Amino acid sequence: METNVSSLITKLPFKSEVSIKRLHRVIGYILDSEKISLEDLLKDIFSGDLQKQILNDINFWISSEDEFKIYEILKDRINIGDAIHRSGKEFFLTDSFDLLPNDDSLLSYDYFLQRLPLMFKKYVLYVNPEIIDFDSNSLTLNISSTSNKIEKSYEYCFLKGILEGTTILFQIKNWNLRLLQTRIPDFNPGYCGQKESFESSEQSLVKIEWDEAKIKVGKTSLSNEIPDKVSQTFVISNMEKNEESEFSYIDLDEVIDKSHKLAIENRDLEAAVEVLSSLRNELIVKQKAISKDLRMARNIQRGIIPQHIPDWKGLQFSFRYLPMQEVSGDYYDYFNFGSNKIGIVLSDVSGHGVPAAFITAISKLLFTNYKLDSPSEIFCNTNRELLDLVKQQGYLTCFYGIIDSHYELTYSIAGHPRPILLRYRTKEVELLEGEGTFLGMFADADQYYKDYRTKLEPGDKLFIYTDGLLEGETDKGVQFQQTKLIELVEKTIDMDVKSSVDFIMEEFHEFCRGTDQGDDITLLAIGVSLKMSEFLKYKSIAEKYYSEKIYHLACEYMYRAKEIFPSDMNVLFQLGKYLAKDQKFSEASKHLEEYNSLKTSNADSHLILGYCYYKMENYGKAELEFLKTISMRASNLKALFNISKVYQKQKEYGKAMDALNRILTHDPNHTVAKQSILHLTRFLEKKSSR
Repeated sequence: METNVSSLITKLPFKSEVSIKRLHRVIGYILDSEKISLEDLLKDIFSGDLQKQILNDINFWISSEDEFKIYEILKDRINIGDAIHRSGKEFFLTDSFDLLPNDDSLLSYDYFLQRLPLMFKKYVLYVNPEIIDFDSNSLTLNISSTSNKIEKSYEYCFLKGILEGTTILFQIKNWNLRLLQTRIPDFNPGYCGQKESFESSEQSLVKIEWDEAKIKVGKTSLSNEIPDKVSQTFVISNMEKNEESEFSYIDLDEVIDKSHKLAIENRDLEAAVEVLSSLRNELIVKQKAISKDLRMARNIQRGIIPQHIPDWKGLQFSFRYLPMQEVSGDYYDYFNFGSNKIGIVLSDVSGHGVPAAFITAISKLLFTNYKLDSPSEIFCNTNRELLDLVKQQGYLTCFYGIIDSHYELTYSIAGHPRPILLRYRTKEVELLEGEGTFLGMFADADQYYKDYRTKLEPGDKLFIYTDGLLEGETDKGVQFQQTKLIELVEKTIDMDVKSSVDFIMEEFHEFCRGTDQGDDITLLAIGVSLKMSEFLKYKSIAEKYYSEKIYHLACEYMYRAKEIFPSDMNVLFQLGKYLAKDQKFSEASKHLEEYNSLKTSNADSHLILGYCYYKMENYGKAELEFLKTISMRASNLKALFNISKVYQKQKEYGKAMDALNRILTHDPNHTVAKQSILHLTRFLEKKSSR
C-alpha cells in the first residue's frame, strides 16, 4: 500500500474512542487468507512507535477517525463490512460470559439483551446503544454518538455481529434485525443485510424481533455437578422444563474454534462460488452468442421453407411442420413448372440442428436448379452434387412429385416413407409404391431411382410425411407407426385437407402426451377439390363482368371463387386488380400483398399495389412497389410515370425529373411525360424566383 497510516493519524489532541482489539481481529482475517506475518502487514500500514504499540499493547485505544482511515486502506484487501460483522459475533461469544450474574440464576433472552450496551462500550466509546423499548419478543435500540460527530456505518456491522452472537448462545429461531431509521448520509442497507426501506432521520433506530426464546443461560462455575473446565462454559436450561431438569453445556473455546474454522471454510466456499459464478457468466455469454446464431439460422431457414403453399388449379395443400430444435433437418417446398405443372418435395436430412439445416439449404438450391420433368433424374443430379459438396457427411430421404393440370402425378422416392393416398370414390387407402435409396450417400444410387405414376381424382388426398411422425411414442414406449397413421387417414374421408391435417396431428399429440419430441416432424397433405367446376364457373363470370367494366359484379363473383380456393394465386391477383378498378384500394392492397408473398415475381402486381398505396397517400410504400416493378421491367413506363408523381408528392423534384426523362429514353414521343416535364420545370422556376 502506498499510503502510510502513520501519516493519517490525527495530530490533534488524541481521543481514545475505539479499542485496538477490533482492528486486531479484522487484520486477523487478512492473515488467514494471505501468507503474510502480522509484522509484515503492519509494516505496510504503520511505522515507528505506533507499530510497536499496536503490536505489543492489546489494550491500546485509538480514535474512531483513525480506525476509519485504516479501514479505508484495508478495504482493498478484505471485505471490511463483513470482517467487522464477524468480529462483533466473535467478541460476543468471547466476552458474553462476563455479562452473566455471578450467582446460580439463569437469564432469559430479553433480559440478557438489556446488558448488551455494556459489552458494546468495552470496544467503542463514541457510540452509545440505548434501549428505548423492549418486550418479550422485540427490542429497539437508539444508536447515538457521545459527541457531535456522526457514527460510522461500520458500527452497524459490529452491532449486528454482536446481536447475531446472541442467537447462537440462546438458540434463537426466526430472528430478524431491521434498521428503522438512520442519520448517516447515504447509508448502505447492505451493512444490515436488509432489503426493506428505512428513513433518514436525526436519530438512528435498530429493532430486533424474534418469535420465541425457549432457553435461559447462566454461568457454570457455581454448580457442583459441573466438571472443572479450563475454558469458560455456559450452562443452558430449557424454559419449558422445571428447575430440576438436566442442564446442557456449551464450551466457549469449542464454539469459537468451530466458528473460526467455519469462517475459513466459508471464505473458501465464497472463493469457489466466485470462480463458479465467473464460469457461469462466461457460459451465459457463450450461450447468448449461440442462441443468437441459432435464431439467425432459424430465420434463414424460414426464408427457404415456404410458410404457405397456394392453391393450384383445384389442388389444395396443408401441412404441419414441427422442428425439434431451433432449426430442422426436415424440408418441404413447391416449384412452378410453367403454368401447367407444380412440383412438391419433402425431405428428411439425417441428424438434427445446424448441420442438418445446412444440408437442407444445399438441397433447396439443388432442387431449384434441376427443374426436370422426371423426378428420378432430379434425384440423380441432386445425389451427384450432394456427394461432391457434403462428402458423405450427411444424407437425406426424399419424396418428389410433379402434378400436371390433369392431376397426373409423376413421383420418385429416395429412401423416404411411402406416402398414403386416400381414394375418395372407393374410400380405400393405398401406399404408393417405390423405395429408392438415400441422397448423398452412394455414388451408384442412380440405378435405384425410378419414376412412378398415378392419377389423382376429385376428393382424393395424398399424405406425405417424415419418419419423425411414425417414431412418436407414448410414455410407455409404444410407437405411433404407420398402421396408426393409416387408421387416422381413413377417418378423414369427408374432411377437407386442412381439417384432415389438424385431426391427425391432434390425435398424434394425444397419443404422445407426456413424452418429448424425438425428431423433426412434418406432415404434408395434398387434396383434389370436389368444387373445381363451381370454381371455374364463378371465375369465368367474374372475368366476363370485368371485360364489360362492371367492376362491382366482377369483384362479387371473384370473391365467390376465392371462397372455394382461398389462396389460389390467380384469383388473388385478379381480385386485387378488379378491386383497384372499383377504387376499393384498401381491399385491393390486402389481396395483392398476399399474392406477392407467395413466391411470385409479377411486375404488374407490384405496379397495381403501388398505385393503390399512392391513392391511399402512403407514398413510402408506393415508391417501394414501383421500384420493384422497375427492377423487374426497366422499361415499364407506367411505373416510371407513377413514381415521378410519388416523388413530386414527397417534394423530391430532382428524382421526379429523372424518372420522367427515363420515360423519354424509352419513348421519345411520350406526350404525357413531355407535358409533365414542362409543368415541373415551370413550377421549379417559380419556386426559385420567390
